[in-house]
Amino acid sequence: MFFYANCILFATVIKNCFMHISLKNCFFKNTLLVTLLLISFCGKAQTPSLLITNSYNEQQVIYNNDTMLHTAWKPLLYIDTSASKGTGSWFHRKFLQEHLLQLRQKDFNLNADLIFDEYIGYSKRPIKPVPINGVTKEPSNVPMMNTRGYEVSGNISDKFYFETAAYENQGRFGGYIDSFIRNNKVIPGQSVYKNVGDGLGFDFSISEAKLMYQPSKHFLFDLGYGKNFIGDGYRSMLLSDWAYNYPYLKTSIDFGKLQYSFMWSQYISDKNPTLQNHQEQFRKWSQTFLIDWKATKHLSLSLFETVMWPDQDSARRSDRSPWIASPIIFLHGSESPSGVPNSTIVGTNMKYQLFKRTHVYAQFAADHLGDLSSWETRYAIQLGIRSGNLFNVNNLNGLLEFNTARPYMYASNSLNTNYAQLKQSLANPHGGNFKESLLLLDYRIKSWYFRFETFVTRYGSDSLFGTTNYGRDIFKPVSSHTVSSDVKTGQGVATNILYADMRIAYILNPATNMRIEAGFTYRDEKSDLFTYKDRMFYIGIRMSFRKISYDF
Repeated sequence: MFFYANCILFATVIKNCFMHISLKNCFFKNTLLVTLLLISFCGKAQTPSLLITNSYNEQQVIYNNDTMLHTAWKPLLYIDTSASKGTGSWFHRKFLQEHLLQLRQKDFNLNADLIFDEYIGYSKRPIKPVPINGVTKEPSNVPMMNTRGYEVSGNISDKFYFETAAYENQGRFGGYIDSFIRNNKVIPGQSVYKNVGDGLGFDFSISEAKLMYQPSKHFLFDLGYGKNFIGDGYRSMLLSDWAYNYPYLKTSIDFGKLQYSFMWSQYISDKNPTLQNHQEQFRKWSQTFLIDWKATKHLSLSLFETVMWPDQDSARRSDRSPWIASPIIFLHGSESPSGVPNSTIVGTNMKYQLFKRTHVYAQFAADHLGDLSSWETRYAIQLGIRSGNLFNVNNLNGLLEFNTARPYMYASNSLNTNYAQLKQSLANPHGGNFKESLLLLDYRIKSWYFRFETFVTRYGSDSLFGTTNYGRDIFKPVSSHTVSSDVKTGQGVATNILYADMRIAYILNPATNMRIEAGFTYRDEKSDLFTYKDRMFYIGIRMSFRKISYDF
């Protein structure tokens, strides 16, 4: 019965997530099938609780213990040894210690929660409303968010992990975030939207799901609608988790010190406002490969490649190449059936353990290499160091990182092959033609959580009227490049961003990350053509371990 239920579940998720069927139906069906699977499976041994890493615990789980051989591709599946049953009354346990529904049985574990995320704040730069039926309301200085949703996760034996979540949101965003949304027609890191009735805010929904199956220590299959991240830093120049969710199928084959992973994924090429139906947007396919080698006890090296293919031509005829099916790194064609060249990025990832809980890391990604003065030479670099329990203070973690990308990196001559998903970069959110230095500190003591992030970025902007292309905007075709020779990072209109963000939270329930949180964001963006100053404050009660970031 377990085998047949697995087959039904696998087939249905493939159909729902990859054949453009409504996401809402996809997750209802997946949740129903997971429940069926829980009922149908029967085991004998005590099952450990499985979880996946997140931005809140990865330093503790991955880097402080350093027991995992391969850490480059995240999130990672691990055994949660901290899980325990709460004490006290039902209300006390469910509100302060446990998940709303928490089952621990011999053959499976299940966690389920109703999620709410509510905050209100103040933005120094007013939020300017869009006209609704010819009427424009007064600007507002009050950003806010109202989120309701659910999260379900669990595992069956030590081989099968699942999760699904959905969130419905209505909110306003201050300053630079609101500008990004209105210019790109998408909530950064999240979804498309529709305007709220007052013209000041946005109504949007988010869905995600993941099914992981590990039949043995040598194989791991991961089917989902969500995000992936490759690297050991905060940003990634290879594949980051900044863009919106997408359907994917990833397979990892483990040979001890050597791990080979490959992923097929599908992205939305653009948010075309003339196509109101989300299903009608043009799409593209990607193959992503990573060979990770644990070279020594302290050194890990990875070889990376990603290939972007168009899904359709301009007349909506199928333009899929059979090479998309190749699971072998470097073994693929160079163009689609209609003759559209694919876009290929190759790179490396490195991690070295300097001391216990301290690692240096680096990345290199290249689209094309050659004469350094030529616009065709496009690459990106990352260098960083991260450490846990800084100065022997428990739970004080720090990260220092430098990122840079040459002009025109991640761009191509078609939105169907550039390195982006739904108007958002699949690598660093700054795109190309920039240099960035970033510092991140977080500290937890008892129920208190503190986080501080700051970065300084210098990039070369295009003219205000969009008549130039100096290489930052990855959505402009590279054939429109303004500079052909003597190309330098930062060319164009010199622009500087100074960003700082501080959050203080009191954690009410560590199982769900329910917390009372207050935060302050400082951001200045200056050039000879424009100056934007943002000062934003918020306070609210929040839940979930999902990563929502507006640090760009």
